[in-house]
Amino acid sequence: MDKKEEKIFTRYKIKIPNFKLDKIKNSKNFRKVIKIGSILIIAFIVVRSVINAVMPIIDEQCKNMARSIATKISNEEATKVMANYRYEDFCNIIKDEDNNIKMISVNMITINEVISDIPIRMQEELEKEENNTFTLKLR
Repeated sequence: MDKKEEKIFTRYKIKIPNFKLDKIKNSKNFRKVIKIGSILIIAFIVVRSVINAVMPIIDEQCKNMARSIATKISNEEATKVMANYRYEDFCNIIKDEDNNIKMISVNMITINEVISDIPIRMQEELEKEENNTFTLKLR
């Protein structure tokens, strides 16, 4: 067998340029880059740890504020809707000849109207721009 037949493939050698690290490490620009890089890394770590410490507090305040707004709006809208109805609209009282209550029947149509009207009005109120923003005080 020839030497040529033994080779399966050939490849070229990759030439890596020679760097003299002593000159690079001693240069003023390299020192400046290292200092600026170190400062940026430290600043990033500090900012990240402050954000990690503050975010749970902000999340909890946002949840509390959202609950407060939702409760306020649901109470207001339920009061507005219920102002249009009377007790007699929700149930019918049937009495006998002696004026004793014989039966109480529920008017489901009216109740279903109220049940569907309140959430619709709540959603409309929540979608208004003035209710979507609020401020948090960080002390």
